[in-house]
Amino acid sequence: MKKSLIYLFSLIICFSLQAQAEQALPSDSIYQIEGTWQTENNQSMQLKSLTGKPQLIALVFTGCSTSCPVIVESMKRVESKVPANMRDKIGFILVTLTPETDTAKQLKAFKDKKGLNKNWVMLRGNDVLVRTLSNALNGRYKVIKEGDIAHSNTVTLLNNVGQIEMQASGTATGIKPIMDVIEQKYHNESGERK
Repeated sequence: MKKSLIYLFSLIICFSLQAQAEQALPSDSIYQIEGTWQTENNQSMQLKSLTGKPQLIALVFTGCSTSCPVIVESMKRVESKVPANMRDKIGFILVTLTPETDTAKQLKAFKDKKGLNKNWVMLRGNDVLVRTLSNALNGRYKVIKEGDIAHSNTVTLLNNVGQIEMQASGTATGIKPIMDVIEQKYHNESGERK
């Protein structure tokens, strides 16, 4: 009986802490978007599981040969500005705009080809989830023809609760404002001098 009460009490505390954590998300957090996403490792996740550290996020697709490779390289440049001992304190998220063709296997191959490390997560969701996220990130995209999409090349820096902290163009020069913020923030935290 005593063990049962302790177990019940532990469960109540656990659920209470989880409920408080979920309630702590601000109303303008993109982590408020409900739905299940699939990672490149074929694992299910919800956006709110990204809570706890800043994330750099962009919408791309693996069949893109124009702006998407530039966006990914720009995000990699941002990552390179973070001191090595601080790199696990920021995440990098790529969300596919073509979930019907970008399977988990395809996303994994893309991640490997681009040399993206464990701090990067690739996500696919259904069309409604992708459109909802795109709208929340002030992004726009349109299917031009099968396999080709016109889309915003925006890269977004989210704070640790999923609020938009800054947005910039994913081009080599456009990403500079985000690079400056990241460099300043993480060099200050690591104690390194610029």
